[in-house]
Amino acid sequence: MTEDLAPFFADFAVDATVNGQAVRGIFDNGWQAAEVGLVGMSSARPMLTLPTAGLSADPVGQTAVVGGTSYLVAAHQPDGTGVSTLMLERA
Repeated sequence: MTEDLAPFFADFAVDATVNGQAVRGIFDNGWQAAEVGLVGMSSARPMLTLPTAGLSADPVGQTAVVGGTSYLVAAHQPDGTGVSTLMLERA
């Protein structure tokens, strides 16, 4: 039995596309600052969490567009409950 995940994403989801297909997911673009010797640096790690059913079997390398910004899917992390997180890299 496949659970309807739409209510889970209703409040926080954004419209996006993955490989040209419309999806709704939770976009997170958190960043982290770190000290490297005397120099500081930071990095961002954009992610899109969405229902696995809306994805192809292997979305790695596909294009995702969120808020008009294009990304490449760098990694696909399905959690086994019907939800996947796509790790994104800015295209």
